[in-house]
Amino acid sequence: MSWLDPFLLPVHHLIDGTAQWLPMPLVIVLLTVLVRLVLHPLNRATYRATLHRQRIAPQLQEVRARHGKDRERLQRELLELHQREGVSPVAGCLPALVQLPVFFVVYRLFAAPEFAGQVNSVLEHTMLGVPMTAHLVTAGPGLPVFVGLLTVSLVVAFLTMRQTRAYLVEPAAGGDPRQAEVAATMNRIMPWLSFGSVFAVAVLPLGTGIYLVTSALWTLVERAAVRRMVSL
Repeated sequence: MSWLDPFLLPVHHLIDGTAQWLPMPLVIVLLTVLVRLVLHPLNRATYRATLHRQRIAPQLQEVRARHGKDRERLQRELLELHQREGVSPVAGCLPALVQLPVFFVVYRLFAAPEFAGQVNSVLEHTMLGVPMTAHLVTAGPGLPVFVGLLTVSLVVAFLTMRQTRAYLVEPAAGGDPRQAEVAATMNRIMPWLSFGSVFAVAVLPLGTGIYLVTSALWTLVERAAVRRMVSL
């Protein structure tokens, strides 16, 4: 018995029961939307913190230039600036960490033939005749379904890459050169991480791919909405 089974059982009953009334792909989309709605307050706070850090970036550079030689004074001044502006010093990765268990549950749901001693009836459902357990290399006649899903995933990944670049905070001048170099390297790498979902769609079961594409699309729209609200 997997440690995921206690969490998987209620999700399985929910999805399998709903799929008696709605197509399985739509059920997966609704599940994804439900998860993202629950996490929206946390994600919104993270995006807003990042945008506010961009806003105060010139002030951060000024503080570093003024107190760069006094590390203790610099840390104190930076903390006071963040508190005065009501900005978190870091944009946390907690939302992504919270979503990982959900992803593992969804993956096992469409990969395990049985769990907790019972047959996984979710695997009986299809999308346009393609089983939810199918992979790209085993799709056969169902290849167009994967091509369509991969095309949507590529478009979303490209738009997310451009959007991520707009959220990046440039390394501040006057700081530690090594930290600035690490930050600059991360800024170059992070936008391309959005294409990881495309690779995942290509190698994971169809049901998991639908979940990932829906989640990525939600992130794209959610970020744009938060950015618009902050700029008003």
